[in-house]
Amino acid sequence: MPLGQRKENRPMRFKVAQDDLASALQSVQRAAASRPAVPVLAGILVETQQERLALTATDQEIGTRVVLPATVAEEGAFVFPSRLGDIVRKIPFGEIAFEVDPGANTATISWERSRFVIHGYPASEFPRLPEPPVGNSVTLPKGQLRRLIQQTGFAVSHDESRPVFTGVLVVLADRTLRLVATDGFRLALAEGSVDSVEGTPRSEVIVPGRALLEVARILGDDGDGTVRVSVAENRAFFETARERVVSRLIEGQFPPYKQVIPQQFVTRLTCTTVEFLQSCERASLIAHEVGQAVRLHVAGTELVICASKPELGNVREEIPAETQGDSLEIAFNPRYLIDGLRCIPTERMVYEFTGPLSPSCMRPSEAESGSFLYIILPMRVS
Repeated sequence: MPLGQRKENRPMRFKVAQDDLASALQSVQRAAASRPAVPVLAGILVETQQERLALTATDQEIGTRVVLPATVAEEGAFVFPSRLGDIVRKIPFGEIAFEVDPGANTATISWERSRFVIHGYPASEFPRLPEPPVGNSVTLPKGQLRRLIQQTGFAVSHDESRPVFTGVLVVLADRTLRLVATDGFRLALAEGSVDSVEGTPRSEVIVPGRALLEVARILGDDGDGTVRVSVAENRAFFETARERVVSRLIEGQFPPYKQVIPQQFVTRLTCTTVEFLQSCERASLIAHEVGQAVRLHVAGTELVICASKPELGNVREEIPAETQGDSLEIAFNPRYLIDGLRCIPTERMVYEFTGPLSPSCMRPSEAESGSFLYIILPMRVS
């Protein structure tokens, strides 16, 4: 019987390593509903079979499932309260034993000479996560997908009145996966190649930015292994050997982003990425309030970064740069500059401008396996 075909309303007994369980709970518990209409959605479903343990949480928009090794004495399923994660983190390193009494809806957690009893819910009340499709998918390295998400997810809008802007457009074309995000003031685009394509997956979908950020968090810093991405009806699935994230898709028409990408420029600069980033971070200490701007002066062999506020002071920094085209003075929201510069992985970067009040575009200067560009609208300042 596959893991996930529940043996409900039966006693369940298992043992699991504290560090393995704590890590798995940290991965899933963020998907649990914080203000659920149904109380069971605030919990974490725990299922056992053979020598495996599966943890699942969902708010019915996003669902997360993690599988980990365990020593199973009696198979079953039970919904633990979400505070299980807090309890397990407080338990000393070592093996933890669980015993569930489905008649009383209680679970006993024991370790060394200690014992903890908590109340939960029957597994029959917990909604099943949809299963991913058998075919119609793409597979790519975990590190590749994590990079694509990190280079775009930050640019989504948090305004729920415009749902499409809270999502990331995911496009598959010619074995290339492209992610695009915009909040109306900036746009981030990242591309990477996929290892394989199975069947005929959908070419374009909009995935909630929150869901993709959860995927990136679960993938972690370990770039080993692959992730399978698939779509069925109105949901997207992201699967590794141990984890699965399921998310509802956003319905609607994504803005025509290609029309926003500048095709010509009047000013172009090339400089060291870290120097530019660190200068902008220091300038933001002055221009840290909403409406405050960082000014860029581009001319000759220098890029000058300035910010001022009468009651705080002012800052002016110069960094070496190679420039082409017209001299330019332009102002930006400092956070928008910093967000983009942090996503550029190369030592040097290129920044192209179409005018003091028109969109600008930054990108890595060196060609690499994946591509990234970031478009920002400037601020109007007196």
